[in-house]
Amino acid sequence: MSLSLKLRQGLISLLLFAFLLPGSFIAIERAFYTQLVTNTEQKLEVHLYAILSEIQVSADKVQLSNVALAPDFSRPNSGLSAFITNESDVLWQSDSSITQQFEPELLQLLPGKSDFRADIQYGQKYWVLSIALLFDQGDSTIPLTVHVVQSDHLLNTPHQSFLRTLIRWYLGIALVLLLVMLLAYRWTTRPLSMLDHEIRRVESGKQEQLTGKYPTELMALKEDLNLLLASQNRQKQRYRHHLSDLAHALKTPLAVLNTSPLSEQPELKEQLDRISAMIDHQLKRASSSGQDVWKKQIPLQPLLDKMINALGKIYQHKGCHIVVDCPEDTAFKGDETDMMEILGNLLDNACKACQYQVRLHVSSHPFTLVVEDDGPGIPSARRQQLFQRGTRLDTYKEGHGVGLSIVAELVSSYNGDLEVGDSELGGARFQVRFPDL
Repeated sequence: MSLSLKLRQGLISLLLFAFLLPGSFIAIERAFYTQLVTNTEQKLEVHLYAILSEIQVSADKVQLSNVALAPDFSRPNSGLSAFITNESDVLWQSDSSITQQFEPELLQLLPGKSDFRADIQYGQKYWVLSIALLFDQGDSTIPLTVHVVQSDHLLNTPHQSFLRTLIRWYLGIALVLLLVMLLAYRWTTRPLSMLDHEIRRVESGKQEQLTGKYPTELMALKEDLNLLLASQNRQKQRYRHHLSDLAHALKTPLAVLNTSPLSEQPELKEQLDRISAMIDHQLKRASSSGQDVWKKQIPLQPLLDKMINALGKIYQHKGCHIVVDCPEDTAFKGDETDMMEILGNLLDNACKACQYQVRLHVSSHPFTLVVEDDGPGIPSARRQQLFQRGTRLDTYKEGHGVGLSIVAELVSSYNGDLEVGDSELGGARFQVRFPDL
């Protein structure tokens, strides 16, 4: 839950960071470039009007006084030049145009109309402002077009300088924003991380309640989870107390009946044994927790140590040798009583059936128990009968035959599988496999 929310928050922040910052960069760069083009047009327009004020037209030529013109029109390689053309020829050009590879177009503009455009000649880009005028000369008029030309490098140079400055600023802003986003992300998701950590500790059985301090938005969730945990624990304890009371209530009358002379009758003794076995079976089945809402991780090694020690004492006369292969960090996600019941029944039956050797192998992912013995084994035709209540094999001289049915029902309550086969040791092989919970 918290991991998914963290990922969504991180992706949203990353998308905002990835689109807004480059978007604003492009918008500012385009706005600055547009302003440069506008300024270029306005500057060329000022030069154009200065040239118009100095034009002198005679019958065969056009003359200009360079006194009022900007010095750039007289300096070579200044990037600024001017031309005056008629419909067929260039009548005048500035001194600066000598080193400029630009040929003005003989435009057919309407008198009084102007045209501002970008023109590319010989691989070079130029910005050109042209205006067409009619000059009176006695009884006639002479159409002339004035062109003011600026090389693109005069516009591109400040543009590139601005870009370099803008990039440096945006890199700095991006680093600062990224740092702020990381700190804000860590600060805002810290309560979720704490809640996730506490929930995992509850699942593993390391604590019973959520005790961390959380923001107001998470306090209601924390209280609800604590109420759920407390209610589950109370219900489980109350249920087991009632079962314990029921067991005592039923065991006492059975004990009285077993001491009665009538219990010596074969028919009555058989029925009393069946009643006792059914009570044991149902009580053990009901007391198992199955899959709790919160799956506590129970370390398996301590349970095995206790169980192997107890079985070693019980079957000391038989010289039973139990070999255990279990990684130290193996844990069962479930109830301790259930695992004790499963392991106890499987190992106890193996010790009863074996000649002298029992082997237990435990593995994880998925959690698997394999119990093998070197006894007579179990015929294939009778394997399914093992899991029916009241059934036992002739090789087992003790017990009422309810143990394996309890194991089967416990394994089923965890959605696990129980398989019976032949062991490499020569006897029976019981495998219990639980899904990854």
